Amino acid sequence: MSLVDALPTDPSADSIYAAFSAWVSDQGLTLYPHQEEAVIELLSDNNVVLGTPTGSGKSLVAVAAHFAALAEGRTTYYTAPIRSMSPSPPGSRTKG
Repeated sequence: MSLVDALPTDPSADSIYAAFSAWVSDQGLTLYPHQEEAVIELLSDNNVVLGTPTGSGKSLVAVAAHFAALAEGRTTYYTAPIRSMSPSPPGSRTKG
């Protein structure tokens, strides 16, 4: 099932959370506690700053925010840096 197919007809916070959680489970994934907490806060109309290490699931929380926006009929955008923000090892950069 695609994420769009999982959109609930009732855009309440509870139904959005249930639909997103079911979709995550259908993908063979389980939300980490920090992801679950962040998603609940987003669905409660709170701002979230998620400061976790690389590979800890920040993107899945972003997907939940987009899912909620789509369920509520809002426009949503995703932006990402095109270069890593971490420093490169000395000598690994090329001049261009």
